[in-house]
Amino acid sequence: MTINNNLKYIVITFFILLTLSGCKQTTSELVRELSTPYPTSTPYPTSTPYPILSTPIPQESPTPELDALFIYNRAVHSLRMEEYDDAINGFSQVIKRMPNLSIGYKGRGGAYYYSERVDFATEDLEYAVSLDPNLGGSYLYLGMIYRDQGDLSKAEEYMTRALELIHPIRERWELEVAVKALTDLNKNK
Repeated sequence: MTINNNLKYIVITFFILLTLSGCKQTTSELVRELSTPYPTSTPYPTSTPYPILSTPIPQESPTPELDALFIYNRAVHSLRMEEYDDAINGFSQVIKRMPNLSIGYKGRGGAYYYSERVDFATEDLEYAVSLDPNLGGSYLYLGMIYRDQGDLSKAEEYMTRALELIHPIRERWELEVAVKALTDLNKNK
């Protein structure tokens, strides 16, 4: 019977030691978790030592010129699709990001022209010409405004200047508009 009692004591001692070693480990983990200022375990995988916010913090773009390029292309597409309000909004965003970009003012001026807001168009187009006097599209739209106002000599002057400056490959769409507008102007003389 002593062997059974000794075996019993050994088994009980083993379980007590096992329990105590588990408690010490749990206690040290608990102390470590309570002493850290951020949670060490998260329900989602993350590489950050702090919880992820539910709403992202807006950050300024490191490449505003690249953002403006994408917005500009979208605005040009809207202008060609005759969605003038979308084009005006897009060009306005481009101008906000890059206030000295003459093609932004030219594009917005063109959208204003097609949406029959001539005063805004004239203001933007003249400012575009002041930023870049070699921007043919600005002269095109100004020529069309003068044509609509009845000043045919000034319209012809501006449209001729536009034909000299508009690049035949990069700005083919504006070149086609300029050729048609000048041809129509010469027919009506």
